[in-house]
Amino acid sequence: MKDVEVQIKELELKIKDLEHQIDRLEDKHTEQLDENDIRAVVDQVLNEKDFASPKQVESQVNESHLQLIKWIIGTGISVAAVVVSIYQFI
Repeated sequence: MKDVEVQIKELELKIKDLEHQIDRLEDKHTEQLDENDIRAVVDQVLNEKDFASPKQVESQVNESHLQLIKWIIGTGISVAAVVVSIYQFI
């Protein structure tokens, strides 16, 4: 009976020691990972992967410019039509 109690005490001490070691390891690893390290890793991963080729990016930019020009011309024509119609009523 005493041997079992001694073994239980030894196991409890080992468990406490292991928990303490785990806590120290967690603290050490959390200190090593700060926000700048994470940003550096994310930037590195994003730089390594090609999400769009330069031609695709240029094509999308050109398409956006064309749409912007169409909207500007359409808005200009609409404003001119409104001004002309208001001028005719006066």
